[in-house]
Amino acid sequence: MSEENFLAEMIEKYPYVFARAADNIRPFPMFGIECGSGWYPILNQLFACINSHLDWINKGKDDVEKVTFVIAQIKEKFGTLRFYYDGGDEQIHGMARMAEAMSEVTCEVCGNPGQLRGRGWLYTACDQHTRPEDLYNDHDDIGN
Repeated sequence: MSEENFLAEMIEKYPYVFARAADNIRPFPMFGIECGSGWYPILNQLFACINSHLDWINKGKDDVEKVTFVIAQIKEKFGTLRFYYDGGDEQIHGMARMAEAMSEVTCEVCGNPGQLRGRGWLYTACDQHTRPEDLYNDHDDIGN
């Protein structure tokens, strides 16, 4: 699915997540989703959780009391998903961090199980989508 079609579908399905996206002067409205389609299922689940949470937490509140949420940027950085936003609360923070963690073990190209690969320019890929020179270069020793 193209980024344009994916984003259109997400905007329709999750109105609370994207309610203020068009008015946003941050990178998101200008650049859209800057990651591979293998992570679209992770983003779909993240948007569903945030949308449900915002619907629940804001029920019966006037505009001044509502928890606000605006997507600032969605991209790949250092081989994993980055989900930047303004507003939200601790639950949304946890949801975003979980999605980012899931991207580290999910191929950005196809969505199959993957791992962090590369030297210098990091990316997350399954064996099929790994550059040949990185195929046997795992990062089990990162941080050691």
